[in-house]
Amino acid sequence: MAVVSLKIGSRFYKFSCNDGQEVHMKELADMLDKKAGQLTASLGFMQEGQLLAMICLLLAEEKLLLEKQMVSSESAVLAEKTAGTIKALAEKITALSDSLNV
Repeated sequence: MAVVSLKIGSRFYKFSCNDGQEVHMKELADMLDKKAGQLTASLGFMQEGQLLAMICLLLAEEKLLLEKQMVSSESAVLAEKTAGTIKALAEKITALSDSLNV
């Protein structure tokens, strides 16, 4: 088990992680540190707990927006597939109707 020291919002935290995950943990912490920097630049100093809670809220908002976009994309794909199926059925019905009218 590895131990990494990660900087988030100008503060350092020690975390345990599986061996080999240290780089990934640092990448995640860098992302959170960047969010912390953006928050403190726009809102000013915040206490540690408040800063971490605000970071969590921002990440939750991003997740929610991504989920909505995914649902919207899936709906568009489903609508396109449905339209294709309807078109194919319409062509078959037309062909069947033409063969009965002969």
